[in-house]
Amino acid sequence: MPGHPIGAKPHKNRCLRFASSRLLTQWFGLVIFCGLLVGCATQSVPAGSVSPSSIGGHQARFVDVNGARTRYYDVGSGEPILLIHGARPSGTSSANTWVPVLTGLSKRFRVLAPDRLGHGMTENPKGDYSVTAEMEHLYHFIKVMKLEKFHIMGQSTGAYHAARVTLEHPEMVQTLILADSATLSPPIGNVAERRAAIGLGTGAGARSPGATLKDQLRFSLEALSKNREHITEEFLSAAVYMASLPNGKKTDAAMRGDAAKRYEEIIAKGAEEMRGWIKEGRLQTPTLLYWGKNDPSAIPAVGLALFEMISEKNPRARMLIVNNAGHFHYREHPEEFTRNVINFATGW
Repeated sequence: MPGHPIGAKPHKNRCLRFASSRLLTQWFGLVIFCGLLVGCATQSVPAGSVSPSSIGGHQARFVDVNGARTRYYDVGSGEPILLIHGARPSGTSSANTWVPVLTGLSKRFRVLAPDRLGHGMTENPKGDYSVTAEMEHLYHFIKVMKLEKFHIMGQSTGAYHAARVTLEHPEMVQTLILADSATLSPPIGNVAERRAAIGLGTGAGARSPGATLKDQLRFSLEALSKNREHITEEFLSAAVYMASLPNGKKTDAAMRGDAAKRYEEIIAKGAEEMRGWIKEGRLQTPTLLYWGKNDPSAIPAVGLALFEMISEKNPRARMLIVNNAGHFHYREHPEEFTRNVINFATGW
């Protein structure tokens, strides 16, 4: 396996159910559409000063990670659980997506949720906007936080990062949770076409003359959600604020043109490599796939295909499909989500 900076080793009512491989296979004909977006010494913001980027009553912290000033949430105590948010590099994408579940998870875990490299308010001093650089930054964050054993969860694009850490460092990861992600699973249909079909980037909210960044962000989130109550003004305003900062503008400028295509190509190549490792049986960590039945982009069939692949060699693989939930099911049903994640992570 490839080298990396950590060590010498290679790197109830909503029809919620745990499913075996045989049972899940029967679900394929019933699946509907589903999406991809959003998702040491530390230095806190001075007392009495609350950053516009921090929401939900939580205050983000900052720490130097290999030269990159990194924003993150650190809540609770106990076994660490590392949350990796989704989305491609953008000033609007950040760990804020996890805020609705921070308090619930902190009742059992020390919850760590960083902004990925170049996302939110985490800097990218080298200007390398690739998933390879993001992985290096994540490994350094793990080292700075002095994490030796931890649970890890990734949503959407963040599932790529969580799975890679687990495959490269199985000795460190206690449980792996993958949520609504098309980045790792075997290809099922065309993600770009599914996103276009629900109007992402082309709907009224995005194309109306004079539409603001907040309008565009709200439209994208609504298109990917079954329930929209989680799309609050506080959440949107914080995202727009971060995108307006120099770091956010730098990221958005860097991802124009061919950069986004290159980012996707590296992810696709890395995902193919990881699927090979999974088929070889290297993923033996207890793994939970947690999916929203109404996700219109990372549709349930995507998760089912990934589950079939993982469960073929991993007897500790499980899957949960929750009804009345879209791409951001953890935000739409946070109490249910935290309860199920805690039960899974502490059940081994």
